[in-house]
Amino acid sequence: MLSIFKSGGIVMWPLFLISIISLTCIFERINYWWKLRNVNKKSLMYLIDFYSNEMTEATNIKRSNIPLEKVLIETNKILKNSKSEVNFALKIAIKTIQPEFDRFNNLFSTIITISPLIGLLGTVIGLINSFSFLQLGNSGINSEQVTGGISEALISTATGLIIAIFTLIFFNYFNSLRKKHNSILNEYCGRYELSICKKI
Repeated sequence: MLSIFKSGGIVMWPLFLISIISLTCIFERINYWWKLRNVNKKSLMYLIDFYSNEMTEATNIKRSNIPLEKVLIETNKILKNSKSEVNFALKIAIKTIQPEFDRFNNLFSTIITISPLIGLLGTVIGLINSFSFLQLGNSGINSEQVTGGISEALISTATGLIIAIFTLIFFNYFNSLRKKHNSILNEYCGRYELSICKKI
């Protein structure tokens, strides 16, 4: 493995750093979504009942990391004792949770874009190194040096593509989870709004 890394040339170092960053962010996102796996309809309905009935007392409570609960807490802070602008307060509160859902998205997009480009740079450098050993009309070409440059070109390109593909798979998976939880959030926020409106 070490010999392959060395064969990839100088661009393997930034690719190695990018892969570490990508893996770290992926593990953080897996941990975040894993904690939300047990959220069920019963617990969400309980939150709606609790925060719609205990509106003034609930503003300073934070009992869990469930996104819906964070939204309801923020909504109650906005509304305070007035229930007339529930829809407006919910829209603001839902927007406050989006950065939590979208964390590292821009970083993932950058890694997916830049990894193949760095690999391509390694390809160019490797081919330049190979061509530097070629001399027209000279039969005494050092084949090891020429093939070494080509090897550098191929390894760096493959590494860049592997990092980009691996990151893209998880990026799309996290996006699907974000859409799913946003849908759940909007559904239960709508139920909360109906529950509040019935009491006005």
